[in-house]
Parts: sequence; structure tokens; C-alpha cells
Amino acid sequence: MQTLACMRSYKIVLASFLSYLPSRILVILNSLIIVPILAYFLTSSEMSIFQISIGILNFVCTCSTDWIAKSVLRFYRRYHNENRLNEFYSNIAMLEFITILGVFASYFIFKDFVSTKFLLSNKIFFLTLVLVIPCGIRQFLYQLLRILKMPYWYAISIIVYQLSLLGLFFTFSNLIPKSSAILVAMTFAVALIDIILLYKLNLRYKLSIKFDKNIAKNVLIYAIPLVFTNICIWLILHLGKFILQFNKEILNTAIVGTAWFFTTNALTPLFSLLLFAIFPLIIKRFEKKYRLKEFMTSALRLYIAMFLPFVCVFCFYSFDIAKLAFRQEYYYLGLLFPFCAVTIFVHEFMKLMNMKYHLKNRTYVETAISGLVAIVCIVLNFVLIRYFSILGVGIAMLASILLLFTLNSFVNFKHLNFIAPTKVFKTLGTSMLISILAFAIVFLFTYKFNNNYVIVAKIIVFCLLYFALTLKFKKLVLK
Repeated sequence: MQTLACMRSYKIVLASFLSYLPSRILVILNSLIIVPILAYFLTSSEMSIFQISIGILNFVCTCSTDWIAKSVLRFYRRYHNENRLNEFYSNIAMLEFITILGVFASYFIFKDFVSTKFLLSNKIFFLTLVLVIPCGIRQFLYQLLRILKMPYWYAISIIVYQLSLLGLFFTFSNLIPKSSAILVAMTFAVALIDIILLYKLNLRYKLSIKFDKNIAKNVLIYAIPLVFTNICIWLILHLGKFILQFNKEILNTAIVGTAWFFTTNALTPLFSLLLFAIFPLIIKRFEKKYRLKEFMTSALRLYIAMFLPFVCVFCFYSFDIAKLAFRQEYYYLGLLFPFCAVTIFVHEFMKLMNMKYHLKNRTYVETAISGLVAIVCIVLNFVLIRYFSILGVGIAMLASILLLFTLNSFVNFKHLNFIAPTKVFKTLGTSMLISILAFAIVFLFTYKFNNNYVIVAKIIVFCLLYFALTLKFKKLVLK
């Protein structure tokens, strides 16, 4: 009986995952091309400015628009069942407007600080903040695509965005400096996606300016701890490059930023897909009081079995990837790829595990833990960067995310029997052994060769061999 329940859980998770997979594969393939192209056309100084701009964009979106979009996903079903979506969306729109006003107020407050400390001109800083508006709208629309189960429009939007981004970048780079051109291109490309999705979704809600304090209270109680948690996560993932830029280590900023940008664009679309696909299912099952233990354990085990080989690619072939995709100036990307890949893997796994806070409305517990780890992260970055430079960034980031994962794993709630840890560790151990075996076999036949074609072949064969061995020993991995 337990085996049947387990198999049903795997099938439900996989079905939801596979519906979004084509779009994510396209995202990854395009990213593997776009990031090296940007690194080729931008100087190290321009790349460092771009990476700092992206870091600021992530931070501002975390504080302003991301939590609003996530609140839509969290509360949509409740207000839909109560037939109050018009009121809900009206309040969401007002909150969005207020936060956007706050974003532009921050320009006048922080422009001189950002300009002097992080070498960003006022124009670049302003363009970065303008980009927040279409990005916030896109996040809201993407949550609606998840709710309404329209994965193929998500795929179409990503293709249109990435193709238009490159085209617009090359167009604008002939007219304005490249560091400005990429931000302007991103703004127009995201705005284009917003227009397409708004047209397709054909939203017919009558918005009003009537403020409902109960709706706002529900959203804020849920979201405010989430904002602080995500700020702490942002510090773990991005603080290092800001310290390097503050110290005027321009090339090192470009290397650290590019390592993270390339790795996260290659891996996060795939790793985050599982949570993206099953989050609405988890909320629905929880509200209907279904048991979640088998479902969540199956999801976590599938996450490990499916995604571990891609982490191993960035660990086993890090310098090969740097040599293949980037010019000589970025050779030391190979030093950082393993740290970035493992950090992303643990971070996305932790998002699945930390669903418990959202289900029990105890996000403040996650916030407290994240705040503690953020303090440790700040200390680690300042100490390790001083002695180990870019390697210190990688060590501080990975150590912080592992500490965060460990502390969160000790938190459990009564009446929420969530995960079977022994099964998860069994899958992790077995998958790691299979990865090492696959790497050893590939290395045995290819260690004498190291041209670009062999590098690509090694990576492909390693992944195929891993999945073949996983299927062969699937009873050990997943049962």
C-alpha cells in the first residue's frame, strides 16, 4: 500500500514537472549562449557594472515586488473560493503602486552612495530601478500562469524575451554605452513580455481604489517575514561581489558576478522548476487536509535524483566549461563554478523543504534563522575575501547556505508530518555514488584528450551515463 502511494506521488510530481520542462530547457540553452556573448562584448569594467546592477535589481525586487507576486499565488485560491478576486487584485495593485513609489524615492536617497561606493553612475542606477516596474508586472503574470496552468505561454514568453534581449542589446549598443544598452534592452524586452501576457490572459477584473484592511493584513503578515528572509538570502548570494566592487577589484567583481550569473542561469531554471510546478498542488492538498509526507518526500527524492548530475558537471568539469565558453580573462570562473552550483542546488532544495513555514504561517521562524545566518555570512565574507579574494567569496557563500540548510532542517511543527529524512538521505548517497562512478568511467576513456569537442562530449556522455545507471538502479535510488 505504501509503495502504491509512493508511486502515485512520483507520477503526480513528474506530470506537473514535465508540463513546464520544455520552457525551462529553452531558457537554459539560450542562457548558455547569451551569458558568454555578453562576457565577450562587454569589457571587464562594463561587466562588473552590469553585475552590480543585476545585484541591485534583485535586491530591490526582493524588497518591493516579489513578495506581492508570491502573495497572489498563496492567496488566490482563498479569494477565488470566496468570490472576492476583484477586491483582492485591487488591493494587490495598490500595494504594487505604493512599493514602486518607494523604489523611485530610494533613487534620490541612495544615488550618491551607490555612485561613490560601487562606481555606478546615476544614469545606470536609475535605469536599474526603472527595470523593476516591468519585472514586477512579469512576476505577477507568471504567478497567474502557474495558477491557471498555462505552461506553454510561459515557454513562449521566455523565448521571445531572450531573443528580443539580444536583438535590442546589439541595436542599442550602437547608440549608447554597452552598460546602459543592456539595461535598456532588458527593460524593453520584459515590457514586451508583459504586453503579450496581459493580452493572452485577458484579465477582466474591475479594479477599485477601495482599500480592504483585512486583505492587506493577510498579505503583509504572510509577506513581511518573507521579505526579510529573502534579503538575508540575497546577502548570502550577492554580498561578495559588492565587497569586491567596493574595494575597486573590478576584474574580480566581473569574474564573481559572471560565475554566479552563468551558473544560476544554467541551473536555477531547472532546479526551481519542481517547486514552481508543485507549489499550487501542495497548497491545494494542504487546504484539503491530505497527507503531505509521501508527496513531499517523493518530490525531494526526485529533485536529488534528477538534478545532482548537473551540479556534478559544474564540479567535475568547471575549468573545462570556463575554457569552452569564455575568453582567457575569465579562466578563474572554473574556481567558482563548483561553489555556485552546490549553493544553487542546496538553496532550491531548501525552498522545497521550507514549505512547512508557509503552510503553517510560521515564516517568522525562517526569518529569524535567516537573519542569524546573514550575520555569519557578512563576517565570513569580510574575513575570507581579505585572505582568499574570489575563492573567499565562494567559501563564504557555500558555508553560509549549508549552515542555513542545517538550521532549517532541525525545525519541525506538530501535526505536520512533512518529510521522511532517511529516504531522502538514501537517495542522496546513492545518487552521489552513481555520479562518481559515471565520472570515473568517462575519465577513463577521455583523460588523454582535451579539445572543445571532447569537453562537450564528456559532459553529454557523463549525464547520459548517470541517468542510465539511475534507471538501472532505480529501486535503490527511489524506493
